Amino acid sequence: MYSGGVRPSLPSAAAGGASGPDEPRDARVVRELLRSMGLGEGEYEPRVLHQFLDLAYRYVGDVLGDAQVYADHAAKPQLDADDIRLAIQAKVNFSFSQPPPREV
Repeated sequence: MYSGGVRPSLPSAAAGGASGPDEPRDARVVRELLRSMGLGEGEYEPRVLHQFLDLAYRYVGDVLGDAQVYADHAAKPQLDADDIRLAIQAKVNFSFSQPPPREV
């Protein structure tokens, strides 16, 4: 349910793979996650950072869009934590299903 709005772009310093003061906080967080998994700066391509950020922005956008639909359906004036929990649970239930039993 991505609404097609403008996504934040990474500055040219971050696009080259160098971490700098102009790098967005989200990019620094993803870079630190990769580092905590044992991947150094040169052990992954710079586009991996962009791909993780794109995935995160899409996921959050989808969850918040679904939560807004649930809040609208309940005639709530604004989102609350229950709407977001319901949206996340619905996404998890839809994404990860159990395989059918062998008898089927």
